[in-house]
Amino acid sequence: MIGTETKLILVAAGVAVVGAWYMSSRLPEMATALPGVIANTGAGVAIGIGDVLGLPRTDETECQKAIREGRTWDASFACPAGTFLGSLWGQL
Repeated sequence: MIGTETKLILVAAGVAVVGAWYMSSRLPEMATALPGVIANTGAGVAIGIGDVLGLPRTDETECQKAIREGRTWDASFACPAGTFLGSLWGQL
């Protein structure tokens, strides 16, 4: 007679096999989505760190307004780093 622990191990192994088979059939789809997942995860981490440190979240309209009005100091807080640095490069 098969014990309870053996039954649980067999069920877990069966679930693992079915899960691996299912994941392998969706591998191309997952590979296509992976860069977006990594980018969104990175963005979420950056936003979370900013919230913990008390940094204000970026507001694209305020960013563009500050750049347009030449308020570099305000733009440095309202813009993402790449946008802010790009605006400085364009002003030089």
